[in-house]
Amino acid sequence: MRKIAGYLLLIISLILLSWEVSLTGYSVNAYFQKSYLSFHLIGLVLLFVSLVILTSRKSLDYLVLPGGESKWKNPRLKAALETKKKRKIGQMYWMEGADSEEDILLLGEKVKSGDRVGIDTFPLHYREYMAIAKKGEKDGKFPKGVKFENIRIDENASAKLYGLLGWLEETIKRRPLAYKKDRDERYLEKIKGFVHRIIS
Repeated sequence: MRKIAGYLLLIISLILLSWEVSLTGYSVNAYFQKSYLSFHLIGLVLLFVSLVILTSRKSLDYLVLPGGESKWKNPRLKAALETKKKRKIGQMYWMEGADSEEDILLLGEKVKSGDRVGIDTFPLHYREYMAIAKKGEKDGKFPKGVKFENIRIDENASAKLYGLLGWLEETIKRRPLAYKKDRDERYLEKIKGFVHRIIS
């Protein structure tokens, strides 16, 4: 919505600034008398406002860094520090769940509706988190109306496979969200552990 407003103001400003005026002889006086100057001044103001809207980014209530593999810790921390330089961050939060599902359940205990949350991870892992959060909203275990944003880090081949498998798992699963100690998924956990060892 914010971007749409920015682009709309940009179009209006360009229309006003492109109002053709031939400044020869009589038309110099007409320029001021017919309010062409006002149109151009308004156009300049709208142009400035539109550029501010399109180039600025909203503050984040939480900047969230998943735990997991140590090889992803440094890239995530680097991306988080870069984001903190450019934007106002309410709180940085390291996720400490046993897996992605627990991460979202624990995050749901901290955030509230309307909060803006940036998740610092690679895109497919972010999609897995979004699938879990959406399921959590339906289960009543995650607040509705939380605004998410992906603070991206590079996604190599193993990260893509890891993220894809996690996203597919969360998309296919039909059970309600639960902490790991409350799940009966011993065989699934063994399969996940085996696959994880292969791609790590």
